[in-house]
Amino acid sequence: GRVIDFRLGDAGRALEVQLQGAKSLPENVAADMLILYCLAYLGRRAEVAEMLERRVVARPGIGSNKDEMSPCFDIAALQAAVLAGHRRAAELLMRRLASSSIRTGGLWLTTCVGRHLGGAAALLGRHEEARKHYQEAIKVCAEIKFRPELALTRLQLAELLLEHYPKERAEALEHLDFAIAEFRDMKMQPSLERALRHKEILKA
Repeated sequence: GRVIDFRLGDAGRALEVQLQGAKSLPENVAADMLILYCLAYLGRRAEVAEMLERRVVARPGIGSNKDEMSPCFDIAALQAAVLAGHRRAAELLMRRLASSSIRTGGLWLTTCVGRHLGGAAALLGRHEEARKHYQEAIKVCAEIKFRPELALTRLQLAELLLEHYPKERAEALEHLDFAIAEFRDMKMQPSLERALRHKEILKA
């Protein structure tokens, strides 16, 4: 079958597959990572919060030299924290990942870390910091030709500018129009619908 891609709206199918497999396996980081990721995309905030409290907030020594948790898990957890609005987990994970040199999630999690750092900063009300993370993410995505993540980052930057930088509406619209065209071409329907909602609001 087709490879599962969250950007195409496959979170429900991925979660069903993973939960079926988890019934016969002990708890492990890889399984938790995918389950958390899927729950966040599906908007199941209470379940996401429970996992983040257990796997992030209550984790001894998070961010210290003794923290041996996989960075890949923490990248997924950061994205889940942003999607679910879990500020405490977002802050802890942002502190851990912002000081590292990791720029992408690698083969296990094909995403751009800077985009999620930007989302975390925005969630925490640090708008200038968020903008800098998004700008860095755009640079990284352009350099490695990471097309889906570039479009998603420019959408999130557009959202930040529209909400908090009203004098920079022209730049926001440029990012938004770029993202819409890319989402259409790549058939990223959930993200396309999100971007188009902003256009409708601006027209009203």
